[in-house]
Amino acid sequence: MNLPEKLPPMLAVAAGPFDSPDYLFEVKWDGLRALAFLTGATRLQSRNLREISPQYPELAALHRQTRRPNTILDGEIITLAKGKPSFQRLQSRMNAVAPKTVNRAARENPVIFVAFDLLYYNGRSLLQETWQKRRELLLSSINPNAHLIISNAVPEKGRAFFRQAVGKGLEGVMAKEKNSPYLPGKRSPWWKKIRATKSGHFVICGYTVNPAGRQDLSALVLGAFRNGRLLPCGLVGAGFSQEEINRLIRLLKPLAAEKPPFSRSGPAVPGARWVRPELVCEVEYLQFTGAGQLRHPLYRGLRPEVQATACRVPE
Repeated sequence: MNLPEKLPPMLAVAAGPFDSPDYLFEVKWDGLRALAFLTGATRLQSRNLREISPQYPELAALHRQTRRPNTILDGEIITLAKGKPSFQRLQSRMNAVAPKTVNRAARENPVIFVAFDLLYYNGRSLLQETWQKRRELLLSSINPNAHLIISNAVPEKGRAFFRQAVGKGLEGVMAKEKNSPYLPGKRSPWWKKIRATKSGHFVICGYTVNPAGRQDLSALVLGAFRNGRLLPCGLVGAGFSQEEINRLIRLLKPLAAEKPPFSRSGPAVPGARWVRPELVCEVEYLQFTGAGQLRHPLYRGLRPEVQATACRVPE
């Protein structure tokens, strides 16, 4: 049987920590989701079906680690820093395209492919098999090495495993129902992502409008203080109801300003409408990067009881 040319990965729904004898729990790897097509060579496909093999030359021999050809692995490409996945370091790999840049990035930030599912083996589809059976076959058919490891799974005790993951500074935990089939391109409650999110207070410094989408407000431009200076902290464009958008517009229009209020310039924000930095909102997020951006931010509402000057740049 021939392998599909492309295959969209199965996706998870968000959930809180829980225990269940019906589930196995894995680390949620902070990296780049990828499928590895292992034939007589290795071909890597991103979550959005893009060919990314040339960007990760150290993964070019993954096909030699499977006991049978015509195999597809689902997994995550990660870069380690102090023994933990570092999305910040991985970004240097994701943005490298030119061969010279790719080779230098590979030396400075080598990657690992963490396999957590087996979708095809020896040309045979396993999509309708249970996740537990696919995992057992994954463990018996793949030979790990320096660039290919298999994600560990813990039965039943999801809450304790989540606490351990958070204690070690990891992104969170994945919960997968033992009897789950693999549903390409589908977001299914068979799989649950349990993230260790943070929240903080940020000053609203402006907002953006997307003419091709939401024409009233598409995102808020955020800032916070460090050593008395107002610094840019990225944007948040998720978590708004239409009612909240209307309220924000009413409150922000009287605060209109001609230029950004930041003490130093940040990344360009095309089409931004700047405001005086007076309103404070709460934002839930996964991580604050070294580039001064919030990862996976979610708007949680205005906080009128918080003074703008009390908002601090996350450490």
